[in-house]
Amino acid sequence: MHLYAFELGFAIKKKIFKKVDFQLTVGLGVGTIDTRTERLAKGFTFIENGSLGFSYKTSTNTYLYLGSNIGHISNFNTQKPNNGYNIVGFEIGFSYRLQ
Repeated sequence: MHLYAFELGFAIKKKIFKKVDFQLTVGLGVGTIDTRTERLAKGFTFIENGSLGFSYKTSTNTYLYLGSNIGHISNFNTQKPNNGYNIVGFEIGFSYRLQ
């Protein structure tokens, strides 16, 4: 099974130390799944994600991120079946801030 998706989101940061921020991220997207499963029909899907973690400023424009996330994939009842998938995981990331 493969899921191909495009997701947009936003992050809220709260500084807790000089180089460390608490970060909340929320995202919503659309995608397609290439295989029918017992929980989800093949085709169009929606994706919702939320994560909590910490962002560490490594230089003027770069950050390392460590956190956990929860996500849900379903087709919004446009096809049967539509039980969807709930996903819990850990995230490790790197970001570069464009000026």
